[in-house]
Amino acid sequence: MTIQWFPLITLLVVNFALDLWLFRKLRRDKKWPRLKSGAHAVLSLVLLAMMVVAISIPRRTCDNNTFIAVMWMLYLYYTFYVPRYLAAAMWVPTHLKRSSKRTRKIGAIISPIIGVLVFIFMLSGLFFTPYQVKVERVEMEFENLPEEFDGYRIVQFSDTHLGTYNGETKFIQECVDSINALKPDMICFTGDLVSRRTDEALPYKKILSTLHAPDGVVSVLGNHDEAHYFDWPTKKDSIADRQALINLQKEMGWKLLINDHFILTRDSSEIAVVGTNNFYGWPFPKYGNLDNAYEEYNISNQFVVLLQHSPDEWILERAYQKRVTMLRLCDKVDLMLAGHTHAMQCMITLFGHKFSPAYFNNEFWGGLYTEGDHKLYVNIGIGMVGMPARLGTAYPEITLITLKKRGECIVDETGKRIKN
Repeated sequence: MTIQWFPLITLLVVNFALDLWLFRKLRRDKKWPRLKSGAHAVLSLVLLAMMVVAISIPRRTCDNNTFIAVMWMLYLYYTFYVPRYLAAAMWVPTHLKRSSKRTRKIGAIISPIIGVLVFIFMLSGLFFTPYQVKVERVEMEFENLPEEFDGYRIVQFSDTHLGTYNGETKFIQECVDSINALKPDMICFTGDLVSRRTDEALPYKKILSTLHAPDGVVSVLGNHDEAHYFDWPTKKDSIADRQALINLQKEMGWKLLINDHFILTRDSSEIAVVGTNNFYGWPFPKYGNLDNAYEEYNISNQFVVLLQHSPDEWILERAYQKRVTMLRLCDKVDLMLAGHTHAMQCMITLFGHKFSPAYFNNEFWGGLYTEGDHKLYVNIGIGMVGMPARLGTAYPEITLITLKKRGECIVDETGKRIKN
């Protein structure tokens, strides 16, 4: 991971200015000025030292324990500074020269309350939210779904990033138990089993092997599964680690689709399940290839479910160096299942509406999207990467998708719909 030195130095300078301003303000406080300013100075120095240590560790070559420690140090640093910024932002406007005494008093009360609430919010995202699994139940109707597949149940999960849990198996066991309890017809995993190396997944091999469904566990590779997030001694080592991850999934009994497909049959009806490698993982190569996945199979009149890690490709295929080619996967498949976004591990739900900063980076960041009779579902994942936290309502997600055949609506004598 390359350190962006200019923004980092700018951040540290701004934080130092904020700390100095708070220190001088606390020194002028009437109650225990030395105690308050001294405690603030000690905390600021500890945070600065923690940041220096975190950015000094080579994250692309360190072991997993160290990598997780760096994630925690960086997150804790921001956990203390974000509330300070918000509290200061509330305090300053209420203490302008023209502000009344009452306004200043209100600002002095509200600003620390805001800081404390944000601090609690960020800590809950560290210790509580990441371990509260939520099952999203989605019913999808399709015109061309074969009758025999009406009511077919698919469970999707994604982005486990198993290295985050550093060998602790309790949470992953809870996820597996939750998936099996839903009794799906097929289980789909849409990529990023690990964050950097295959050995992150080894403590979970036995647990993940217990996932079961009549039509099996189907998976694809994500950008983190391609062995690009660790500095390997040689290219040969990188290739070997990627192959080890492929072998591991096969040993777990998963059907890993690497630009491939298979056919589900019910009586005389069929569904094509297609899996492609990641199309877009800048600055890494493009591995996805739909032509290879279809292999001359005639899908013109076939119901197609596509597993693809990145949701961007539902509309556009983005090639390396910003070359853009229209592909409109939404015209080629009936249902696409994707992950990748994590909803930036930050989401707020108000009155049934979901909001996430991921929207500004990706139009398709989470949930169900529809284009005509074609649908995309983006699962926001189970694990964590970048920061060891999930904020707000960005709970780890398991999705139960029920496929329904759209047809003539039949109602009983009371007006209740009995068939669709």
